[in-house]
Parts: sequence; C-alpha cells; structure tokens
Amino acid sequence: MQLSHAAPESGRTPGELASANAFLNALLREWPQWSRQEQAPSSIAADASHADGGVLLPLPGHGLTLWLPLAHWSAAGRHLFALPLWLSPEGGPWRRCGLLELATLIAGEPAIVGPRDANRRGWLFVKRVADSALNLADAEAARLDELKRLAWPAAGYLDAEQGLVYGHAVHPTPKSRDEFSADDVRAYSPEFASRFALEWLALAPEAMWSVDCDGQAPAERLAGLVADDAALAAVGLPDGWLPLPVHPWQMRTLRSHPAYEHWLRAGKLKELGALGAEWHPTSSLRTLYAPKQRYMLKHSLSVRLTNSRRVLQPAEVARGALVHGAFMSPLGRRLSERCPTLSIMHERAAFAIALPDGGPLAESFVLLRDNPFAERDTAYVMATLCQDGPDGTPGMLGKLVAALAEREGRPVADAAERWFAAFLEVALRPFLIAMSDFGFLFSAHQQNMVLELADGYPSRVHFRDCQGTTFSEATIRQLEAHVPGIEAARELQFSQAEINRLCGYYLIVNNVFNVISALGAAGAADEMRLAARMRGFLVALKDEGLAEPAFVDYLLDAPEIESKGNFMICLRNVNETTEPDGSFRSYVPVSNPIYHCAP
Repeated sequence: MQLSHAAPESGRTPGELASANAFLNALLREWPQWSRQEQAPSSIAADASHADGGVLLPLPGHGLTLWLPLAHWSAAGRHLFALPLWLSPEGGPWRRCGLLELATLIAGEPAIVGPRDANRRGWLFVKRVADSALNLADAEAARLDELKRLAWPAAGYLDAEQGLVYGHAVHPTPKSRDEFSADDVRAYSPEFASRFALEWLALAPEAMWSVDCDGQAPAERLAGLVADDAALAAVGLPDGWLPLPVHPWQMRTLRSHPAYEHWLRAGKLKELGALGAEWHPTSSLRTLYAPKQRYMLKHSLSVRLTNSRRVLQPAEVARGALVHGAFMSPLGRRLSERCPTLSIMHERAAFAIALPDGGPLAESFVLLRDNPFAERDTAYVMATLCQDGPDGTPGMLGKLVAALAEREGRPVADAAERWFAAFLEVALRPFLIAMSDFGFLFSAHQQNMVLELADGYPSRVHFRDCQGTTFSEATIRQLEAHVPGIEAARELQFSQAEINRLCGYYLIVNNVFNVISALGAAGAADEMRLAARMRGFLVALKDEGLAEPAFVDYLLDAPEIESKGNFMICLRNVNETTEPDGSFRSYVPVSNPIYHCAP
C-alpha cells in the first residue's frame, strides 16, 4: 500500500516523517533488541549518513535487519529519525523500506509480538497504521502553510488546539479513527480545522438524565448554554422540556439505540436539527469549543482513538463532581492558595438521554466544562507546543525560545533554560505539591495541560479532564465530611509504586521530558543541562519540606522510570477504558536523565 500524495521538495510524501517518528519512538521504547551506531553501514547510500548515526534493528524471524537513520538522539527519550529507512537481508544489499512495509514486518515478527500473536492481530494493526498515516498525510498537505506559521505570539488558543496535526508523538497510530470514513475525518477532526453546528434534541424531563457539581438546576444550566447562542434562544421548547446538544457524528449511533427509539415513540423526544453557532473540535476531538460559550462540551464518541473507544462511562462522568467538591473544600482551597498558578477547568454538569430504567445512555453523554479561553489567548495545549514542525523543522516551542532570544539579545540556549526554569515553577511545581502535600493525583499528560503565556513565558497552567484525577486514602478521609460521594474515589486507589509508574509516565515522561526533547530537537538547548536544571529544581523542592516526598525521591534516585507501552497496547488491541489492567501491564523502563545528570 503506497501513500498517493504529492511529495514536497524533500521528496517525501506529506506527513511521512511524522508518522515514522511516532511509530519508531513507540517501538524502540518497548523492544530492547536494537543498537545505536555512530555511522550507517558502508553499503548504504550517502544520504543515510546523519550526525547522530542511527539504529540497527534485527528482525530474526524474517532474517532481516533495519537501519533507522537518526537526525537527533534525545537524552529525554523522544528521538528524531530521518528518512528513508533501510532494510537488508542477512549479508544482502540494503534497500529502502516504507512505513507500511515496516509495520507489516513488525506485526509478523515473533521475537517482538510473540509466537501466538504473530499474524493474529497483525492485519488490524497494519490497517490502523495505514489509516493513521493517510489521515496524517492528508492533514499535513491541507494545513502545511498554517503549520509553518503556527508560532507565538500570533497563534491563539484555538490555533494550537487545531494545530495538533501529528497527534501522539510516541504512538504507532497517532491519527487512526477506526469508525470514521475519510469524509468524517475531514468533517469532524481538529487537524483539518473543522467546525460544525451541533444537533439538538428536546427531551421531556423523564427522558433526561443529569448530574451537577454545584447545586445549579439542570434547566438553569442548559438555559445558560442556550442563552449564549441567539439562534438557539429563538427555538421554543414545550413547557418543562430540556435541550440536549449532540455531536452530529454521534447522532447516527443514537438513532439506532432502543432507548432513543423508546422516547421518540413515546413522544418524549424531538429532533430539533442542526442549530446555532459553529463549534470547533479541540485536540482531543470529542471536546468542542465555541469562543463565545461559557462551557466547552465533551461528548461520548463511539470511535476508537489511539488506545480506547471514547464512550464516557458513568464513573468517569461522576468524577467531575468529586473534583469540584474537593477543590471547594477547606483542603482544596488551601491547595489553590498554595499553588496560585494552577487552574482547574471544572466539569460543571453532565447530561444524557435516560434509559427507561432511569440510568444514563452512555453513548449520549455530554459534559459541560469551564471555558476560560478567548480564541486569541496565548494559551497552548502542551502537545502542540512540543510538536515537531513540518518535515523536521522546529515546532512551536523551538520557534518561541528563538524569538525570546532575539528579543532579549541573549543566546538561544540561555533563553531556552530561562523558559524551562519558568515552566518548572509554573507548571510542574503545582502538580508535585498537590501530590506530595495534599494527596491530589492528576493525570497531567500533554493533552490535559494548557500552558498560558505572558510575554512569552509560562504564567499559568490549566488542567482539564477530571476523569484522570483521584486522591490518596488519607485525603479521601479528610474530604468525607465535605464532598458527598467521595468514597467512590477509592475505586482508583494506587500503591506508591503504582503512583510512581502512572505519574512518572503522564506528568514526567509524556509531558516534561517531551519539553526537553522538543528543545533539544530544535537545537535550542543541551538536553542534559535541562535535566540538570530539573534535578536542581526537585532537590530544592524537597528541601522545602514535602509531607510525602516519595515521588520526588523516585525521580531523583531511579536510574530508569516507567513509560506506558503504547505500541503493544495498540498491537494487542487493548481498550484502556474497559481494560485498564492491560494498560498497567504494558509499562516498560526508560532511561531517567534526571538521575544520570547527578553530580
């Protein structure tokens, strides 16, 4: 299967380099039988010679060896590869190897996937790799000029949300959408800068399920949503009925559900059609943004994205109320006072079509999340800020520190270190304090963190997606008198070793180490100098007297920390939402530069 898009000046198809980088970084984290070499094999063409050498990867089941050229080797673990890739039979000549051929070979390599899995799930995996690569190629071709211009200070909040064209930087299928057609991808995906009106339903009270987190009645909450949109406000509803916004793609799924048909036949549900303002999918695809609305909307979508099918579960929906209650408690207020740069994008309410037995129809869930951003605010989702530029050029973060260096008349490396130091104080400190002194645990990965800039430097961090938040046992006991239902948080209880693993991956490997890798790949900083600065920050934080320093000690003292195994999760078709144990078992050790830079 070949990508059929016109090649840019480099001779590569659009998006090919980004897809290869995400695939190879995911593979090399989880499969240790490779070696880094300083020079390409002598029989390979001269264009495969790169300053950082490359990686030799044997495929013994096929009697083959791969040569993966390196444009940048990252001490923080996310490398930049160069194309073309090369393949050789044992003792034979080298030839070029495309990504889909590589994916097919890997999926059938018993040494990597195991004898039981070879050729068993491989075709689904290869199909997802192909679909992702084609989606990414289409998106880069469509958005190339915008990607090149994506930079502070001209870019605003929405530009960054819809600028995540390359998706997860360490994943074999960063842009696969199993149930979407090619037309659906273009119509509903942020990487195509799509926008659309919502479908609206009118429901009798008995046909609506709802939950809130601050006591406001569902009718009042939805009235506020409607009042923000003049076109909606002009639509009359029967007395006592409530409006429900539905993602237009998800409406197809709902129409065939028995509960939907039940209320429709009973005369308790009416379709109002596509109405009102245009909404924009954000980097998370199922979360929608409209600049003049007081809320963002997070919908259930019956689509598999990266590692899970994105249908919200009742326990996930309920967590928004628990997080809001925790922050309104005396303990939460003390945390907010202690960490003034941390802002939580609370989920104020959730709605769904009711099942006949009174429960929620999960496929119809919609969450109302705080919207603190104007369209032009310089507040950027971290995944886009750290994304590579097109065809290996510097991304947003590299261009940002270069602009700061020019403005301030200092070397780029100095500007990068100053920026990184501010990032540690503004964005990392609150999560470490919350964990160590308050027992609040956040899955603060790159798509859950929005970094607000003031004059180019980090000034505030916004955390979103309460589904990935929980609390220590001691904290749950403190909150019981203040937060009804907080006992449910015990369903997500972790040992210290599990906390180290999960927070080490989400907050550190996926987030902070990606910042270091992005600055290194842009040629803006020495990565080990940034790791040393981070070590100094952690030592100073510990010296302040943390109540529970175990996680900080782990970061300082562990030669290796753990990373989620996205490659094998994808290859084995694990759904993280319903099979969390499969995700937990996937974790693999990666080198910890914080430890290795110790004096």
